[in-house]
Formats: sequence, C-alpha cells, structure tokens
Amino acid sequence: MRTSRLPWEIVETLPFTDRALIDAWDRRVTEATCVEDQVVGLVGRALAQYWAPAVGATDDSWAESARRRHDDVHLALRLARDRGDTDLIATALLGGLYATWGPPVPIERRSVLDELERLRPSVEDQELRIRIVEWQVLDRFDAGDLAGVRRWIDVFLVEAAGVDSKLFARREVLWRANLEMLEGDLDEAVRLNEEAIASTADLAGSPFSFQNVAITMAIATFFRKGLADILDAIRSIRASSPRVEANWDVGLAFALSEIGDSVEARARFDDLARDGFTTVPRDLNWLVSMQLLGLVAVNLDDRDRAAQLLDELRPHAGLDGTHGSGYASYGPVGRVVGLLAAAVGRNDEAASWFDFVLASREPGPWTSLTRLDRATCRVVDDPESALVDAVRAEAELRRFGLAVRADAARSLALRIRLDGHGGPVARLSDTTWTLTHPTGRAEVRDGVGVRYLSRLLRHPGERIDVVDLDERIDPSLPRESVVESSIDRGAQLAYRRRLVELDDMAVRTRQLDAERELLLRELAGASHPAAASREIEKARVRVTTAIRRAVAAISDVSPGLGRHLATSVETGRRCSYQPHDGRAWRVES
Repeated sequence: MRTSRLPWEIVETLPFTDRALIDAWDRRVTEATCVEDQVVGLVGRALAQYWAPAVGATDDSWAESARRRHDDVHLALRLARDRGDTDLIATALLGGLYATWGPPVPIERRSVLDELERLRPSVEDQELRIRIVEWQVLDRFDAGDLAGVRRWIDVFLVEAAGVDSKLFARREVLWRANLEMLEGDLDEAVRLNEEAIASTADLAGSPFSFQNVAITMAIATFFRKGLADILDAIRSIRASSPRVEANWDVGLAFALSEIGDSVEARARFDDLARDGFTTVPRDLNWLVSMQLLGLVAVNLDDRDRAAQLLDELRPHAGLDGTHGSGYASYGPVGRVVGLLAAAVGRNDEAASWFDFVLASREPGPWTSLTRLDRATCRVVDDPESALVDAVRAEAELRRFGLAVRADAARSLALRIRLDGHGGPVARLSDTTWTLTHPTGRAEVRDGVGVRYLSRLLRHPGERIDVVDLDERIDPSLPRESVVESSIDRGAQLAYRRRLVELDDMAVRTRQLDAERELLLRELAGASHPAAASREIEKARVRVTTAIRRAVAAISDVSPGLGRHLATSVETGRRCSYQPHDGRAWRVES
C-alpha cells in the first residue's frame, strides 16, 4: 500500500492515546491532498479516538465518540469504494471493525469479513492480509467454532510467513493457549501465555501484555475455585490500569462474589449497576464485563438486576465472551443467560439455553459447567435427567483435573440419589448413615455392623470372607477349611428332604417360596469351618451379630427396607448381598 502504516494496536492495547494524537490525525484528514491520504486519515482518526473518553483525551461521552468513529469509517469506506482501490477498501473495512469494536456493531461483522475474504487474494499490503485473517480467527472464537479457529490459524501462518515480527508470530501462541484452555488443558494454556509475554516484553505496544497472562491465570483459577488466592493481584492490576478500571472493577466484584465476600461484592456491584449498568463502557470489553456481572447477580441472588442483565445479554446468547483478539475466553454467553433465566424463575428458558450451549459447543470445561448448571436447574422437575447430567459432569470435570468442581457435581448427584432417584445409595455423613432404596429410607448411627453391611451392598452377589470384613482379625489366617454345621445331622437331612419336596411341587405359592428361602438360609447360615481357628470363629460370630443388629436397627426406622435386607443378606463364614435385581448400591463414606 502506498500510504503510511495505521496504528491498529491503539484499539487493542493502547500504547499511547492523548489529545495530541487525535489532533495529529485531525490534521492528516484536513490536509489530505488525495483520496488515499483522506481514507487513511479518517481511519487513523477513528482508531485514535477509540479510547479517548476512557483516558480523558476528549470531552465526548462514549456514545458520542462511537458516533464520531462510525461516521469517520463510513466516509472512508464510501471514498475507498468510489476510488475502486482494493487496498483502500480493505483498509476502510478493517477500520470499521476496529473502530466500532463492541456492541452494538454498526457494521455487520460477518458480511464485512465475507467481503474482506473475497478481497484478500488481491490485497497487496501483507499486513492488511494478515489482519483480515486475524479477524476471521476472532470471529470463530466468538462463535465458539473451534474447528474454524484451527483452520484460520493455519491460514494465518501462511499469510504471516516471512514476516519478521514477534507480535504477529506470537499471536498464534496466544490463540493456541486459548484453545488449550477451552479444551481443558489449563496448565498448558498458562504456560503458553507466559511464553508469549516473555518473548515480547521488550516491545513497545505489545498486545501480549501481562494482563493477558493475568486474565488467563484468573480463568484457570476460577475453574479450580481458587480466586481467593489472586484477589490481591486483581486489586493491583485494577489500580494500575485506569483505562480499563471499570472492567477490572467488574472482575473484582465477580471474584468477591465467587469467594463468598457478599458485602464488598454487593457494594461494587451496586456501583456498576447504576443507571442500568450504563457505567460499563460499550467497548470491546463490554460483553465479557456484562457476562461476569450476570454471574455476580446470580451469586448475590439479585433477581431484579438478574432480570436487567438477562435482557441485555439475551441478544448475544449465541456468542462466546472473548477477550481481546481471541487470547482468552469467558465461555458461552448462553450459559450465563441460562443461569440468569433460572435465577428469575424462567426454568424452561434456562433449560433451552443450556441445551443450546451443549449442542453447539465442543467438549471442554465450560460445557461441563453448563451440564452441571442444567442438572441443578432440572433437580425439581426432572430429577432423573438431572442425575444423568450431574454424573456426566462429574466425570468430565474430574478428567480436566477440576476436583472441586467435580466434587460439587458428585454432591448434587448424591443428593438426587438420596431423594430416591437413580438406584439405592448409602451415605455416611459425620456419624449417621442414610440409606435410600425403593423399599424405604432409613437413617441410623454409624457402627461396625452398618460398615460391614455397606461393603456387601457395594458388591452384590460377591461372597466376602469374614477375614476380609473384620479388621481385627489376622488376614493371614487360612481362608479354606472343611465346613460343618451347627445343626445336627438329622435336622440337616430333614431340611434337605423338604427342599426336594418343594422343588418337585407343580404348584408354587408365595408361602411355599418363603418356606424354601427360609430353609436355604438356615442351612447356609449354620455352616462354619470345622477346622478354622478360634479367631476365625470369633470373627464369624462378631460379623454375623453386627450385621444382624444393623439390619434390625434399619428395620426399626424403615420396615420395608429392613425386610429387603433381611431377605437379601446372607451371613456365615462368607457373607453376601443377593438382591433379586442384582443392583449394587452407591456407597459414599
């Protein structure tokens, strides 16, 4: 391109903005002697004005500044089209993307990107071609299209080949870092950010500032529920960054609400919510700021503000909250919209947004959190589906190494099971066992008998030796020995003859089946090792007595559950749980 280079980085990182800079670009516009100089001057002035209200370089409000910037890039585009110069048209179109970055977007981004992509092969200026591709990458991040991101990063590498610029080269590193975070490798995301800042720290106006690393680390820490550890760092960055003070105020309010400091979080949230959240500038950080404020409203259970934020964010629910040019992601906006909808009692709308996120986004920590959110939303109306979501969310979050989040999903699943859904469950909490089964529910004090019983419930059909159950016995004692019965030989023969008679009967009745089960239990329960040591015999008696006492205690609270256990649990040298359906209990202890 024949004109001087434009200061594109002003919008992204603000290396320098003041009244003098704006005046210089004003002069470029008024002194322009050709269309090329006029187009470049208009775009440069629009870029220079982007942060002017934030740093006091102009008396314009943000809205007034936005109108001026829009008018400048609109005129630049009209002049460039009249001229018919491909590079000038690309310059004006890119100027529109940069100078109007933030909601609402006066120029429809996707249509602009489509036109820029058609022009790109004919654009002579390599930097313009590279920046066209950069915006394609950002657009795919915003859409949550990670496959598209990967594809356009490959295109970027082709366009940037041969360019001796650390700034361009390291963009790829930060994009890869964001992909790693979105896919669940948090440590690699942080490492790549640190690599990027280390390699570009000596460059003025580097877009890879320490704040990019700080934001990535904050997101990783959020996933791990450790924001309390970086609260001082957030305060420090806020104090040293007056241009984006409002954005870091949002971050501070969010961190405080996440760690449970509701008093200070509420005070900061109230300041930010003045006049319908108009204190939050509608700049390139607006969407992620409002996204975090939505989470603050949910954490503080502020239904009125949640309703306001729901209306603000709903039009953007199909996007992801992306920091900068794709360097970090705050996750799907639809997830926050769903949480806000649930907070104001619109559960059907909440479920539809959670469904949308899970259907449209690739697997990763954000989608796993969304699955957990959907489980929480479904608990009352559809507990079985909520249980499926909670169990899957736990598995996913644990796979990503997010133990605290996974434990929360596990606790939710357990609560649903204890309410009688998803199969039998036994849980020890402090000194009380809660046992839930389709036949009943009981709470009993902890004791050795219920602990033996829980071991059997966890392994239906498995015969467990008392040596393995009784911790007081020497495990090296022999497991096998000749068995004899405590019932005399004549009684044994009589029991066995009666069993044969029962098996031969053509007509079965419930009473006869009960008699047969009783005889089988008597024969099995009376068997014990003739050659076993005294210690093993004592263990057999201890275990049998303890289990029967536990079943009796359960029967006192829940007769139905007690009957189920009395007819399903066998004791003796080897004990077992033999339910008709073969289902194992989930045991939490």
